[in-house]
Amino acid sequence: MTLALIYGDNDFEKRQELFKLAKDRGMDRYDGEEVTLEKLRELATGQTLFAANNLSVIDGLSDNSDIWNRLPEILTSDADIVLAEGKIDKRTKTYKWLVKTAKTSEHVALTDRQRPKLTAWVISRAKDHGYTLDNGLAEELIDRLGYDQMRLDMVLGQLSLVDNLDKAKLQYIVPLAKSESAFELLEAALSGRVGDVKRIISYLEQTEGDDGAYMTVGLLASQVFNLNGLVLARGDSAEVAADLGAHPFVLQKLAPYARRITADQLAKINRAMIRADEQMKSTGANPWMLVEVALVDIAKVTSI
Repeated sequence: MTLALIYGDNDFEKRQELFKLAKDRGMDRYDGEEVTLEKLRELATGQTLFAANNLSVIDGLSDNSDIWNRLPEILTSDADIVLAEGKIDKRTKTYKWLVKTAKTSEHVALTDRQRPKLTAWVISRAKDHGYTLDNGLAEELIDRLGYDQMRLDMVLGQLSLVDNLDKAKLQYIVPLAKSESAFELLEAALSGRVGDVKRIISYLEQTEGDDGAYMTVGLLASQVFNLNGLVLARGDSAEVAADLGAHPFVLQKLAPYARRITADQLAKINRAMIRADEQMKSTGANPWMLVEVALVDIAKVTSI
């Protein structure tokens, strides 16, 4: 074993890489902010009480700047240590030294542009958990959980206990992701379904609290931004995907509405969202009420 650095925002891949590095060994984990120079030297030389065969993993040592900056003078390439990091400053001398000295791997979370890759991964992981998941169910799971592979893998493990898994059972067991809840809200408003708008907001208010309202407005703004692109492109999701960098799958769900919205209606939709955002920042009104007012105004404008 040699010194290793694994970093990035993909926790699932980092965990898998750790398992590979540890092989059949156990792991002793240390909080990087609490590690002292004395402890680091002890780990570097293998002179610990549990040095028998366990792999030493230090989490977030880069947050401990005093020690991080001194790593080149303390560690060598044959130190039996893994440094596990999230985001890392690649400009530091220590990072540059580690790239030359340690076994280094970066693990980046997948995005909506890589949805086909993630879908294939979900299907493959379901097989690893002992069951078969078709493409439609894999897509439904991603819609509900988002792109966090760690969370997806945890739920895939839970779903392995469900007999005869189908879409209805999956929808009952797995809650909607916040992004999908926002789309469901906008879809209800664009369809003129005021009752559904109020029902969804009532549920979200109970489960997400006030902070959830601010996040929902941000997600709605993103959806409306995509809607603007689609209206201007007359519903051509491929063209908008190329221009905005959004995944076609996301745009295709909005496209049927965009084709039926006029420029005047779009301007009113934009004003409703801008007004809600400004009022949430400048007034003490219930933020969920402001979201509801904006969406009800959109429903009145479109009534598609």
